[in-house]
Amino acid sequence: MGVSAYQVLARRWRPQRFEDLVGQDVVVRTLRNALSSGQIAHAYLFSGLRGVGKTTVARLLAKALNCEKGPTPDPCGECGACQDIAAGSSLDVLEMDAASNRGIDDVRELREVARVLPVRDHFRVFILDEAHQLSKDAFAALLKILEEPPAHVVFILASTEKDKFPATILSRCLQIDFRPIPADLVAARLTQVAGNEGFELTPGAAQLIARATEGSLRDALSLLDRVRAFAEGAVDENAVAEVVGLPPFEVVLALWRALEGGDVAAALGLVRAEERSGRDPAALFEQLVQLLHALLLLATDPTAQAPFPDAHRPAMAESAGRLGPALLVRLLALALEGKGLVAAAEKPGVAVAVAIGRLALWPRLQRVEALLAGEPAPGAGGAPAPPSRSAPPASAA
Repeated sequence: MGVSAYQVLARRWRPQRFEDLVGQDVVVRTLRNALSSGQIAHAYLFSGLRGVGKTTVARLLAKALNCEKGPTPDPCGECGACQDIAAGSSLDVLEMDAASNRGIDDVRELREVARVLPVRDHFRVFILDEAHQLSKDAFAALLKILEEPPAHVVFILASTEKDKFPATILSRCLQIDFRPIPADLVAARLTQVAGNEGFELTPGAAQLIARATEGSLRDALSLLDRVRAFAEGAVDENAVAEVVGLPPFEVVLALWRALEGGDVAAALGLVRAEERSGRDPAALFEQLVQLLHALLLLATDPTAQAPFPDAHRPAMAESAGRLGPALLVRLLALALEGKGLVAAAEKPGVAVAVAIGRLALWPRLQRVEALLAGEPAPGAGGAPAPPSRSAPPASAA
């Protein structure tokens, strides 16, 4: 009996309409308005992180240009052109991986093809993925056709590193920047996909995957595939933590509680426990930095989005309000210094212990600062020091 090929979630749930895109409202509005008004550029440069929708939007733009009803901001998805583009079999939409076809001969061949009229559709669309990897001579050859493009040709260059393009290429392209997708939107999309696929994904697991993939929806869907294969039944936070090596949020929150109370022993004990469980202590510290950032946002705006489980939001908001933004800014600055220390260390575990130990000393330094200022020391029978003074210096050791 034959086995049907499994199609990964990132491919099965690739958006087929502009309105299906997640977290790229500015990009969608820009392109839809251009298509509605007929202001179609001969060359586009899509730049942004991996997995945020650059190639997907390039294909959607090709559909919009070549749909039988097009050019249109709402391609039908049913005509021959739309279906061929979705299947990757269109003769008039050519995709080229510039990472492996980066030489001048490859671009010369592309120029020859570009001179030929479309086989069936309105435009001949060339999608160059990772276009920043073209060689210097290849860029020079590409510039020639961008300067004098045939009326029937549209180039779409996609790249994660816009700064590597020559200025002459940039000036001849309509540049569209793709933003990292907010964690709450990624988590919501993962929850929607899981519901449609018929398996349970807990809110904590969705948030943890979203935080781990740092704004890349494609990476998030690929990670969800991995965790789904690992887990038996529902995909929960513990399953995600096992697969990616990230600590569950309860561990991060427990670490913050230890730091908030100045309990150095408890904080370092949590770090050792993470090491014994086989997880990277540097990942724990990175999650702590993200938590401090979220607390700072909540301290300045209680309605701010925080990429952590909603069940813990009241406790986080209470902690943020109690400490205040001035203290949290200084703690976050100290944590970022520690992040640099961890990144440069030969033994990250030792560096994490040092960085967390420094953070845990802030209540003691709070008392010293209050005494030096002639104020009652917090915790010594006096009134608490004002939040603006109750913080460790950013260079505390």
